[in-house]
Amino acid sequence: MLKTYDAGDLQQVTAQLRTEFDALPHKCVERCVADTWRCAEHLGFKVTPGLVERVAREHLQAMIKSEPPSSLRPPRLAGRDRLG
Repeated sequence: MLKTYDAGDLQQVTAQLRTEFDALPHKCVERCVADTWRCAEHLGFKVTPGLVERVAREHLQAMIKSEPPSSLRPPRLAGRDRLG
């Protein structure tokens, strides 16, 4: 597939979002940025680093918000470590 974007721009956006979303694996952020860039190209948008950053940020925020908080595990009953 022919890449029509500047690799430096892609790396800059990825680095910015990696810092902002350090709770997510770096590969996840990299993939999101690359996929966002390709999707915008496919849809015919004029792809800019700013556009990609904004759309990828929204997607990454949704990923963070969709994960259940670990603190919402059901409480253990006193003296019982297992069910049943």
